[in-house]
Amino acid sequence: MKDFFNKETLDNIKQFCTENKKYVGVAAILIGLILMLIVVVAGGNNGRHSDTESESQAEISVKDFEFEKDYTNDAKDDINTLLADYYKAYVSDDLDTLDTLATPMSDNEKSYIGVVSQYYESVNDITPYTKNGLKKGSYFVSVKNSIKFTGVDTQAPTLDFFYIETGKDGKLFINNVYSNFNRTYCENALDDDIMELISKYTASSEFADLHEDVQKAYEQAVSSDANLKNMLETTLTGAIKQWYTSSGIANLKKSDADTQTTEADTQQAEDASESGDQQTTDANAGQNADQQTTDANAGQNANQQTTDANAGQTTDQNTANQQPQAPAEYQVVTKDVVKVRDGASTDAKELGLLKEQVTLTAYGTEGDWTIVAYSAGTNGRAYIKTENLQTVGQ
Repeated sequence: MKDFFNKETLDNIKQFCTENKKYVGVAAILIGLILMLIVVVAGGNNGRHSDTESESQAEISVKDFEFEKDYTNDAKDDINTLLADYYKAYVSDDLDTLDTLATPMSDNEKSYIGVVSQYYESVNDITPYTKNGLKKGSYFVSVKNSIKFTGVDTQAPTLDFFYIETGKDGKLFINNVYSNFNRTYCENALDDDIMELISKYTASSEFADLHEDVQKAYEQAVSSDANLKNMLETTLTGAIKQWYTSSGIANLKKSDADTQTTEADTQQAEDASESGDQQTTDANAGQNADQQTTDANAGQNANQQTTDANAGQTTDQNTANQQPQAPAEYQVVTKDVVKVRDGASTDAKELGLLKEQVTLTAYGTEGDWTIVAYSAGTNGRAYIKTENLQTVGQ
């Protein structure tokens, strides 16, 4: 190698380059371009590999996804506007506008809105509580509000739920597939992943706190105004019962995705609609977990902890023995943080947690379990170990 680079060899190379410099220059440029291309391609491949790796790391499964504890202000103004427009259209039975805000909306749900909205004067004090969903641009929203019924002075505090998404046009809309109406009657197919996320959301302590606040305000409002109580228990309940029996909705197969309704439960709901011993459901979407709350869009039976909002579903719900007559109601208070289950067994589905000193309406016992009002459970009923509850007044 050393002999190759001697003076004579180098002089020969220099002379060759001088005599053929035109061709040598072109070759040098060509080699340089090839080297640059190799570098760019290699760098691009590395970048794509890095991006793919980053995207893979960013993906979170539904099972692993956890909602942020704090509510977000993301898209706050747009969500406020959407909800204000929705409630305004709901109260005025403006179905054309509702179709642009909440989609899809079935003919059965539209007929239900037509029945209940005639008793609404306005929906006021609309206050959303928002958490970001798993999918970018999706939001799980609880909404505190107050219904002003026609001819009634006292407003009814309510708590609604909406699943909001961002459309291809960049605008927000209410995904009405996940309204309580559709989750009950399943006219449109439900996505299991979103249903699981809704269950996680409604089982959170933050949701439980909202529900407790609204429930207390609701009970106070109903007890203070006989006209409000009559509107909810008699007028509105009667109208919903009539709609339920005449609309044909009772013939639809109910969804077991959210309420886990069995054939027996379906028959029970039909019996309840005939007997009038019912828990009116919420008209819009709000999962009012175990509360005596009307939904902003439905107007519920005041004596009861609301179950489903959009359904106008009626049940008399003695879950323990499935008798048409509901047992006497009484109040219980949680003695500690307790698990709420969908059946009288530790193997039953866990619906959520309730903190200490939460007041619930109870309907009797089944073995070691107390049956309580809880709308995330089957037909608005759930189970808590009796040893974890204290009966009010004892």
